[in-house]
Amino acid sequence: MKNAVTNTNFNDLNNTQKVNYVKNLLFNSEINEAFDLLLKNEKKDLKIINTILKTLKDELIIKRIKQQYNLEDEKYVRPFVYSRIIAILCFHNKQIILNNLFKNMNEEQIKEIAAYEYQNKTDVSLNSKVFNKYCLKYKQQVLDELELDKTEILMLDEVKQEYNSLDKKKIKNKHRLSYVILFFVVIFLVVFCLLINNYYTLIKKYDGRIYPGIYVNDIDLSGKKTSELNNIIEKEKNKIESGTITITNVNNDYTFTYKELGITVNTNNLEKEIKNYNNNLSLFDKIKMVKNPKRNKTFYLNGSLNDNIIDNFVLLLQDKLNVNARNDGIKIDSNHNVYYDKGEKGFTLDVDKTKTEVEKALKTLEKEKKLQAPGKVVNNEVKYEYLSNINKKVSSYTTYFVNAGNRGHNISLASKRLNGTLIMPDETFSYLKTVGPYGSSNGYLPAPIYLNGDTATENGGGICQLASTTYMAQLKAGLKTVSRRGHTFAPNYVPKGLDATVYSTTTDYKFKNQYKYPVYLVSYVNGNYLTVDIWTNENALEGKTYEPYSVASNGGYLAYLKTIKDGKVIETKYLDRSVYKTN
Repeated sequence: MKNAVTNTNFNDLNNTQKVNYVKNLLFNSEINEAFDLLLKNEKKDLKIINTILKTLKDELIIKRIKQQYNLEDEKYVRPFVYSRIIAILCFHNKQIILNNLFKNMNEEQIKEIAAYEYQNKTDVSLNSKVFNKYCLKYKQQVLDELELDKTEILMLDEVKQEYNSLDKKKIKNKHRLSYVILFFVVIFLVVFCLLINNYYTLIKKYDGRIYPGIYVNDIDLSGKKTSELNNIIEKEKNKIESGTITITNVNNDYTFTYKELGITVNTNNLEKEIKNYNNNLSLFDKIKMVKNPKRNKTFYLNGSLNDNIIDNFVLLLQDKLNVNARNDGIKIDSNHNVYYDKGEKGFTLDVDKTKTEVEKALKTLEKEKKLQAPGKVVNNEVKYEYLSNINKKVSSYTTYFVNAGNRGHNISLASKRLNGTLIMPDETFSYLKTVGPYGSSNGYLPAPIYLNGDTATENGGGICQLASTTYMAQLKAGLKTVSRRGHTFAPNYVPKGLDATVYSTTTDYKFKNQYKYPVYLVSYVNGNYLTVDIWTNENALEGKTYEPYSVASNGGYLAYLKTIKDGKVIETKYLDRSVYKTN
């Protein structure tokens, strides 16, 4: 089906698009025209009709239909829509579809449509064989109810007129008066019987159902089947037990369900009590409740609460809320990720006040409760907010080593000392100042090193591997080298020409943070692997990446650094030349 204006193919739309399409058509067109455009293409599957009915959940559509056809009450909208659908299906001689429509309705829906059509004397429906097949059995009942309403008004008017007439004439003949009284008694009895019959018809539809005005908490049970009570009560019980209380304090909010606190809802005998009340209503109570549906009786579901529950809850809050003040700074989590921690204020819960406030809050188990925890607050220092700029790992490099013996000890110790190093903008990093000195007084043990063109054993052997790993990470971060020297013999843990050696106080490795953001070094050992990560602000590198590499040349190695942006090499920079001894 295609709309002549929008050229939209209805069958190509998904369910949500179909509903929106029909809403748009109903809202911007005359209702009959819209229905005619839609229904002349209806199939046996009733997809178009079902889509139309779904739009009746939209308040704007309901309002539109009411305004266009002067419908006084929202309850007339659905039967009116059914009436239009039936009329258009009859007009297009879609008898099979009309038959399928009625087959898919329940008795209450069919009766509602029959009442509307007979009351409004809709000729198209009344002349339809399919309509009469399903609705004729309700015709007399509808007509009786209509006639009864008219009869009540007429008879009451006659009684009133007759009474006024008698009053004005001031009938003096007592014998005649007795006949008049008898007449009125007869009239009253007739009217009364008719009214009672009418009211019996009204309350008949509540057989096996709950009368209007009966509630469980805020749930209106009006018209619900008594067989549904158990499910309704269980849902309300679960809703109460899943309600929450949120405790707020200076540091965090903590939310608990009532069930987690141990609060349970007792539903024993509630279903039986509701049924007994409903079934034992007098005839006049039933009539009153049907004719004037307002809240008449409420059955309550409440949670059980005792001192143990409150005491245990307060102990739980103490455990969660009582903390010492913690100043701000950079933190490293278990996965070696860096983040700025704004710190935490100190807090000590006032147990007695909390218990009083909790008792008061839990007297009514609302869906959501909030409570400010009373207690003593100790402010913390916030001095390093600028470190919140550190938010991205911009480079990383990992090397392998045998994590055993003195050399393994020295590498692990140096890694711990390098870890957490902060380098401010324009500051120069010194490996010696950060990791050294490399003597036994600083915890380093004797291990093999290269010294004066030969191998030797000295305290701190192995720390050059950390220096070289850091150098590779530094180059990949684009940081500027200030001082770097290669080994006498080429190490095997980084590419030749890209190592960095350190020794005592004579040979240091340095680089500078030329960025406008702080730089943070993370160094750690995992088994036999040594890693150095460099963190700074995500904007520091301006979208560039850096790739160090070396090439063999004339007995040595030339080191270079490529700068890459948007997938293209924008610069290749020469770094240094390294020459190594072979034996």
